[in-house]
Amino acid sequence: MNKPNLYCRANGVQRRDAEEILDEFGHLMRWEKDGKGSLLDIGCGSGDVLMDFVVPRFSSDLVRVVGTDVSEHMVRFARKIHGDRKNVSFDRLDIGGDLKHFVNKWGRFDHITSFYCLHWIRQQRVAFGNVYSLLKPGGDCLLVFLAQNPIFDIYDQLSRSAKWAKYMTDVELYISPFQYCENPAGELEELLSSVGFTEYKIQIKEKIYVYEGIDNLKKAVKAVNPFSERMPMELQEDFLDDYIGVVRRMSLSQNCGEDEDDCRFITPYKLVVVYATR
Repeated sequence: MNKPNLYCRANGVQRRDAEEILDEFGHLMRWEKDGKGSLLDIGCGSGDVLMDFVVPRFSSDLVRVVGTDVSEHMVRFARKIHGDRKNVSFDRLDIGGDLKHFVNKWGRFDHITSFYCLHWIRQQRVAFGNVYSLLKPGGDCLLVFLAQNPIFDIYDQLSRSAKWAKYMTDVELYISPFQYCENPAGELEELLSSVGFTEYKIQIKEKIYVYEGIDNLKKAVKAVNPFSERMPMELQEDFLDDYIGVVRRMSLSQNCGEDEDDCRFITPYKLVVVYATR
């Protein structure tokens, strides 16, 4: 997750879902007609989702945009690629940590967006409490993150292998807190209410994404895989091959014959969409 160059070339599912969610839920955002609104994006990664989908849609309503990520690598990359955009800044933020320095620097915001970030946070109550604290009174947020995805089951299986266990001792930190939850919407409702939100909408959307060819799947896995950097270079391709092996055993592949380009990998997953106002 510190590979911005790779991430921005292999984040097809993130881009597709962000565009679809904005099409469906973007009208709920309470944009200011005087064009003086401020927007915080949490977990902006390489910055392309924010700049390609969020900012163009609402730029006339915004006087300040701050994209943030916990990774300094991602923040530096986003600054390099998008830093010349008017009224747009990038900074580091750990949404599961202490906000004091960030708030002193940037203040609070009229709007918050976040795509494919919050499932990485273990302390969910802290994270949602911080989202609430970062909003101005009357502000709103659109938060999109994974509830369940086969990638987390694959990580769990590989971590039990003697070959990979020593590189994945903290695997639970990289599995969505809602992966094995029977009622994620119910848990989220209690969580939102407990941190102060009184008006919110929660939807759990069942989605499917298809990776065409083994190479495309490997690129997507490498872009977000937190374990490969701990491995010697000569083992990293072996890890991806074992990952593909688990995918096949889980019956998530089709047409995998002699030509790897014909192989299709079917990923069914559940996406959480939260719209809330302070």
